Amino acid sequence: MAQVQDSQPINHYSLWRYIIIFLIVILAVIYALPNYYTESPAVEISQKSGAVMDAATVGKVQAALNLAGVKYQTLTQTQYALSLHFADTTTQMKARDLILANLGSEDVVALNFEPNTPKWLEALGAYPMKYGLDLRGGMYLLLDIDMDTVVKNQLENLAAEFRQELRENNIRYSGVILTGPNDANGPGVLLNFRDPAYLSQAQAYISAHQSSVLLIKKLSDSQLFVSMAPQDLEQTRENAVVQTIEVMRNRVNELGVGDATVSQQGQDRVVIELPGLQDATQAEQIIGGTTTLKVMMVNETADIQNALAGKLPIGSSLYYGADNLHHAPYVLYDRVVLTGKSFVGAALGYDSQTSLPVVNVNLSGPEVSYFSQVTAQNVGHLMAIVSVQPEMKMSLDKQGKPVKTTVVKSQIISVATIDSQLGNSFQIMGLGSTHNAQLLAMTIRAGALPAPVQIIQESLIGPSLGEANIKMGALSVLVALVLVIVFIAIYYRMMGLIANFALILNLILIIAILSVIPGATLTLPGIAGIVLNLGMAIDSNVLIFERIREELRNGVGVHAAIHAGYARAFSTIVDANVTTLIVAVILYSVGTGAVKGFAVTLIIGIICSMFTAIMVTRSLVNLFWGRRPVKTLSIGI
Repeated sequence: MAQVQDSQPINHYSLWRYIIIFLIVILAVIYALPNYYTESPAVEISQKSGAVMDAATVGKVQAALNLAGVKYQTLTQTQYALSLHFADTTTQMKARDLILANLGSEDVVALNFEPNTPKWLEALGAYPMKYGLDLRGGMYLLLDIDMDTVVKNQLENLAAEFRQELRENNIRYSGVILTGPNDANGPGVLLNFRDPAYLSQAQAYISAHQSSVLLIKKLSDSQLFVSMAPQDLEQTRENAVVQTIEVMRNRVNELGVGDATVSQQGQDRVVIELPGLQDATQAEQIIGGTTTLKVMMVNETADIQNALAGKLPIGSSLYYGADNLHHAPYVLYDRVVLTGKSFVGAALGYDSQTSLPVVNVNLSGPEVSYFSQVTAQNVGHLMAIVSVQPEMKMSLDKQGKPVKTTVVKSQIISVATIDSQLGNSFQIMGLGSTHNAQLLAMTIRAGALPAPVQIIQESLIGPSLGEANIKMGALSVLVALVLVIVFIAIYYRMMGLIANFALILNLILIIAILSVIPGATLTLPGIAGIVLNLGMAIDSNVLIFERIREELRNGVGVHAAIHAGYARAFSTIVDANVTTLIVAVILYSVGTGAVKGFAVTLIIGIICSMFTAIMVTRSLVNLFWGRRPVKTLSIGI
């Protein structure tokens, strides 16, 4: 029987298990290694027009820095940008000011941090983990959504449907008027009729064909008031917040700001965090672009001089061109042919005949058929693309209370002759520079906001604060790790050293996974989760070791004690970790911000600790003692 046990030891792992563990360890080290290398404050120079970075600009930058005695560590030039790395943020800021003073207005000078990861690691797809706003510094923005405009837009669509459907069904009305929150009946649509019979027909038709969430109220024999039900209004507001979050995420992605988070706060506010972004102007550019588009026909019969004097034809309005059109006045028909919600895609291009920049747009939605019909009927006539930028401003009423008002700025960005019937795609021409075309394409791709937003809180967290937080966080992890390692090594001796190796590997695995997972961000609460996990991870080894010591005290042999210790402690370890994992998942599901950051590292740490405590330590124990006769075990007794 003893010979059978020697040929088939109970503490034995197959070769394939060792290979898997070895590969996991190697991959963890590779993908955690980029975090060993620091980040350098950098200044990046590019041109607004997107032109190629020329040698003259590079020479001008170098000359300005050398003359002022500002030293940079490295200079990297790509086709379209120039990047300089500096030793600290103070030098970075000084260099930025010098560069701005020596370059023209067409150059963009941006501040950022660039990792010093070796090229061979980048070739393997290994990059450092992303840091949150509390660690890296950056911009914090709190936006307020103008919900009154959201409701107004919904009611305008409802009023347009009433006009069209009543006309199509020969139900004559004398007027369709929008009412606001300050009116006696609240926000809604007021339908006026001269004949009570038509009012009854309209009431019956709306009740039968419109949504059941509409509330219809007869005010008199000539007036019918239609409003949205409270639950429908609430859903409209919720949809506006969701759409605002989505648009802001798209805009952040379009401008290449990484590691950003966009989330809801309260019922009508959105929080945007832009870690690493030190340029407040760039942040405002991201948020401030609330522009959308509409297509309108030019009233070519109108007299411009009369229009400038205030004498406008019925159904027409005066608009002015943007910079590329030299602010020239145009008279446009009020009827909107196409709204911004129909623009679903856009890309920068160049006209095949003139080589000038254009934006190729794609359309989708119910408005496209009407747009196609109008362009077919107006071949040879002028069509205008109007940029609409609503801005929400705060003012005080007579009682001194703050009141939100919306000011809409409309400019014509393109006027072109319709050559043929247009369908699901067409070109916007006459935009001037490539930069203008790029910004317009980006705005269309990102989508239009459902209502104006206002930045009500803006905070710039300096990089020095982030650096201090990182150092304190790293110190807390290091102190916790060292204390645990020293205690376990003294108390459990050789087996304690194995547990310490597994503990260090556990930390490396957590860092590697945080570096690999897309969108994962390390925050101060996340560091707290890692510190907590270091204490929890060693618990599994303590359970195993104490079980082994108990078996040895009962006179069981070393091999049998090791086998029993791992086998009998396994269920306890799984139960303890699974219950903690469930709590962590719940925290992640219902929590926001700091709670989620804590839960993410806790979840990753629990999974890694089960792997290191059960598989890694067992493989090392089997490797050291599994195949040779042992009478004593260095486990602290």
